[in-house]
Amino acid sequence: MTARIALVVADDLGYDPAIDEGILEAHRDGVVTATSALVTGPYAEAALRAAPRSLAVGLHLDLDPALDGREAEREIRRQFLRFEAIRGATPVHVDGHRHVHAGPRILEALLRVAAPLRLRVRALDPAMRDRIRAAGALACDAFLGDADLRPCWTPEHLAAAAGALAPGSTEIMLHPGHVPTHVRTGFAAEREVELAAAVAPRVREAFRSAGVSLAGLLPG
Repeated sequence: MTARIALVVADDLGYDPAIDEGILEAHRDGVVTATSALVTGPYAEAALRAAPRSLAVGLHLDLDPALDGREAEREIRRQFLRFEAIRGATPVHVDGHRHVHAGPRILEALLRVAAPLRLRVRALDPAMRDRIRAAGALACDAFLGDADLRPCWTPEHLAAAAGALAPGSTEIMLHPGHVPTHVRTGFAAEREVELAAAVAPRVREAFRSAGVSLAGLLPG
């Protein structure tokens, strides 16, 4: 029987100090195994330096979706270099703020960077997964998460999802955190709800009872 593996990824590290604190709490006390970091703002350096090595840290690209392919690739490479300069390592995966990386031009530019490094790229659906894999990058078999839901994850919802995961690898996108103190965002108090879901004992037990392995990286 194929194993069930969940990569529980907290988006927006480096966005706001209160969000960063919540993400680190969700890893330390909960089921979050990975995070995606923004490197374009003033809080990126402190957040990346505070993230423990037990937390798999990837790059959360902040891009203008109107960029053409060459412009997008230049900016992607610039953000990669910024990440590496702070973290002292290459990001272990890459995705896009507000899923900007799903646009065809952006995705093509991203794959020119990520595929040679064999990085995992967030795939939102099977067609995107197959495109990523065909280029030589890595992708999970399935994806769960919806930032349009406010919140997406309650303890009950996340526990139910954990118990119903299909065999294979699934990326679960969360937005845990404390209410932002420095940035203005429409996704604020909801982060506290998703943080409560990430640290809820019933959620960890749901993963355990279902035989789901929590991982920060794809195996192999």
